Amino acid sequence: MIKKLLPTSLLGRTVLIVLFPIVMFQLIILSYYYNSLWERTLNRLSRSVAMEIKLISDKILLSNNEFSQIEINQEFGDYFLINIEFLDLNYFAQPTTKSRNNQVITSFTNELDAAINHDFYVIELSDEVIGVMMKGPKSAVNFSFPLTRITTSRNHIFLGWQIISSFILVMIAYLFLKNQVKPITNLAKAAEQFGKGQKINDFKVSGALEVRQASSEFLKMKNRISRQIEQRSLMLAGVSHDLKTPLTRMKLMLESIPNEKIKNELNDEINRMNEMLVEYLDFAAANESQSKSTINPIEAIINIKNDVHFNKHNIDLEIINDESVLVNESIFSRSITNILNNAIVQSDEILIKANINKNLIKINIHDNGIGISDSEKDNVFKPFYRVDKSRNQNISNSGLGLATTKSLLNSINGKISLHDSYLGGLEVAIEIPN
Repeated sequence: MIKKLLPTSLLGRTVLIVLFPIVMFQLIILSYYYNSLWERTLNRLSRSVAMEIKLISDKILLSNNEFSQIEINQEFGDYFLINIEFLDLNYFAQPTTKSRNNQVITSFTNELDAAINHDFYVIELSDEVIGVMMKGPKSAVNFSFPLTRITTSRNHIFLGWQIISSFILVMIAYLFLKNQVKPITNLAKAAEQFGKGQKINDFKVSGALEVRQASSEFLKMKNRISRQIEQRSLMLAGVSHDLKTPLTRMKLMLESIPNEKIKNELNDEINRMNEMLVEYLDFAAANESQSKSTINPIEAIINIKNDVHFNKHNIDLEIINDESVLVNESIFSRSITNILNNAIVQSDEILIKANINKNLIKINIHDNGIGISDSEKDNVFKPFYRVDKSRNQNISNSGLGLATTKSLLNSINGKISLHDSYLGGLEVAIEIPN
C-alpha cells in the first residue's frame, strides 16, 4: 500500500528523500515549541496575571476597609491594566456561554485556581478581552483584561516563517536535484530513441561523474551497434546489387534457348529472384534517412488505393474520424504499401479503417484471407522469417515485408500489431502518435 503512494520517478523519489527529513525536523521543532517552550511561556504569563488578581482580590474581598471602584482602579487597575468592577452577590452565577477550551484559557484557569481560594468563573468577553468573575464573602468582583496579557501574539508569525523557510529550502533542493536528474532523463530518452532506430543528434554527456561515465559508455555502445548495422546493410545491399548483373546476363542468355517451356520457367524464376533482391535492397535502406516531406494520412491512403498496382483490387476505405494532421509521407506510404502487398496475395476483400485525431493516428487494415496463427504473430516481424501454410507464401517471398514496415514505423514512434479480423483473415493495426 505504501509503495503505491510513493512516487515512481527518480526526481520524485529524490525530492521525497530531501523533503521527509525536513518535514520531520519541522514537526520535532513544533512539538518542542508547543509542548515545552510555548506551554512554559503561557504558564508564566498566566501566573503573573493570576498573582495580580490575587493581590487585588485579597485587598478588596478580605480587607475590612471599604474601597470605591474608582479608588481600586486608580490604585491597582490602571497600574496592572486590569479593569475592576464591583458586582452584587446576586449577579454571581454560572455564565451562560462557556469559554473556549483552548490551551491559553486552560493554562490561565489552572494558575488562577492555584493562586486564589475564592469561587470564580473565567469568561471570554470578546475575542480580545478576558473576564474573571470572583465571589467574596460580602461582594463579587469582575476583573477584565486584554487577552494579550496571558498569551504571545507572534505564534502565527513563528509558524509562518517556519513553513516559508521550509518551502524555500525544498524549492532550492528541488532545483538542484532537477539539474542532477536531467542528464539521467536525457540518457533514458536517448536510449529509447536509439532502441526505436531513431537518430540521436542532440545528446550530450553531462551531469555527475557516474552519469557522465554511463553516458560515455552508452555512446560507445551506440557507435558499435550502428557500425554493425551499417556493415550488415552495406553487405546486404552490395550482395543484392552484385547479383543483379548475373541475373541480367542470364535473362539475355534465355533468348537463345529454343525450348519455350524451359525458357518461360527460367524467366519466371529470374523475375522472382529480381523481386526478392528489390525487397533486400528495400530492407537495407529502411535504416537510412527518410524524406521529411509530410502528407495527410487519408490523402496518402487514397493515393495508394488509386495506384495502378492496387486499383484493380477490392479495397475499401472507411473514415471514422479525420482531423487535419500530417505524417511523414515516405515512411507512412511505404508502410501501408507493404501491408497491402501482403494482403492482396491471399485475400480478395480488404477494408482500411482510419481514425485520425489530434493525438493519435490509427489505421486498421482488415482482410478475408487465411490469417496468421497467434503463435506466429510475433515471429513474422523478424527479418527473413516465413510462416508455413500462411499468407504470401510464393517463391519470391523473402520474409522482409513486415520487418521493414516495423523498422520504418519505429523511426517515427509508431507501433504495428497483428490481430484476428472480423472479416475472417488478419487485422494489421498501426498507431502513430502526433
